[in-house]
Amino acid sequence: MSNSFSKIGTLVLASASPARLQVLRDLGIDVKACPTSTDEHHTETEPGPTVQTLARRKMDSFLRCHPLFEGNALSCDTLIWFDGKLIGKPADEADARAQLSLFSGNTHEVYSGYCLLENGKMHSGFDMASVVFKKLSPKQIDDYIISGEYKGAAGSYRIQGLASKFIERIDGDINTVIGVPVDLLGKVFSQSTSEQR
Repeated sequence: MSNSFSKIGTLVLASASPARLQVLRDLGIDVKACPTSTDEHHTETEPGPTVQTLARRKMDSFLRCHPLFEGNALSCDTLIWFDGKLIGKPADEADARAQLSLFSGNTHEVYSGYCLLENGKMHSGFDMASVVFKKLSPKQIDDYIISGEYKGAAGSYRIQGLASKFIERIDGDINTVIGVPVDLLGKVFSQSTSEQR
């Protein structure tokens, strides 16, 4: 899968997320971050289309700021679906504590959408992974809140960090949970490479 990524050359990540940047670098991609300022408010109710729409909105914002851009660029957005509701980044500590308490001992779905500008073509889509949390004690949640790692993270946790110990099982691509649907993007890159032959 990584071979398909290595052929894309330089990639601009339209995001301020260090976790997404690291995922792409670990794949051997020559990537640089170019954060965008995007309105993430929405009225959508379905998780897949919502993250896809928000990822496209980030790409549109990037292209407005760089109208002469001709390279490859990627934007992503991640939200959590639990009990029929979309859950994004926490507003504060109390919100983070409430979100983690909801997930404790339960299964939730993480949706990551992408918008890829590659060789002048725009691709977009989304992937989903299910995450099963262990039962968390109030102290575990409080200690995690104190760490500050919850800030700016959908669902108030970062699976690649201290919250890894909260996880009982992941069904799907762990990178989708981190915020980049790698398996899905690999298929897109592979298809594009085949079409260029």
